[in-house]
Amino acid sequence: MSEKAFSFLDMPERSSKPRVDGMTMCLDQGMGLDYTKDLLSLCSEYVDLWKLGWATTQLQSSDLVKEKIELLRSYDISVCNGGTLLELSEHQDKAETLFDELVNLGCDSTEISSGSLNIDSDRVVDLIQSAKSRDLRVFCEVGKKLPEKDFSSQEYNRLMKKYLDAGAEKVILEARESGVSVGVMDDEGKPQEFKLKEILDEIDPSKVIFESPRKSQQVFFLKKFGPETNLGNIHPTDVISVETLRRGLRGDTMDDFFVIVDRHLKKQGRK
Repeated sequence: MSEKAFSFLDMPERSSKPRVDGMTMCLDQGMGLDYTKDLLSLCSEYVDLWKLGWATTQLQSSDLVKEKIELLRSYDISVCNGGTLLELSEHQDKAETLFDELVNLGCDSTEISSGSLNIDSDRVVDLIQSAKSRDLRVFCEVGKKLPEKDFSSQEYNRLMKKYLDAGAEKVILEARESGVSVGVMDDEGKPQEFKLKEILDEIDPSKVIFESPRKSQQVFFLKKFGPETNLGNIHPTDVISVETLRRGLRGDTMDDFFVIVDRHLKKQGRK
């Protein structure tokens, strides 16, 4: 890997791929192949999971989707479907066919959700096992797309525990691409800490991907759980921005992740 620009400056270390913690999940809303290539040349090492959002791939040619997946996998980026595509497949009794097609196209992951259409939690457990039998990594999103249908904190907690116990690699805490009015986000997009505490009762935060499309939300979760927190629904053009937040290379987290660590190392005589 080539030397970074301004390499004479110190920079906090970060875990490297393949990551278990500190994952960044991008939400692809239908980006073109050349645009994706250009973007990955800048930030591929900071992307861990790429979600082909909603059912956007249904409107694109199979050859193009396959080429895009091959490109992403060549950068050691896991690729999964959007949860909506799974829900539509399940509605048509074709969820297992979807898993087979994901493998055929080159995906190594799947997102299972019931945010728009109701899927019983026991059926979700069956789907987790079915996907894992095909060697797909499983990420289960918990939460409803519409505020009036969203779960209570206790139901979030129950479902997240159930899906992790069933073998999901991580659970995803719903916030949509807008980042407002669902999950732990209020109508202004501010995380509700008390609700978050209830949802995460006896759940390891490292097993959760926190959807956080807004910078203020990214800062909140990184400060609360640390720079190796898993963040989801990151717009692909925000990847570098998120990585600077993780490393304390931006004013929002500099005192938390850079200056304090720098002082600590100097105090120990390690700098």
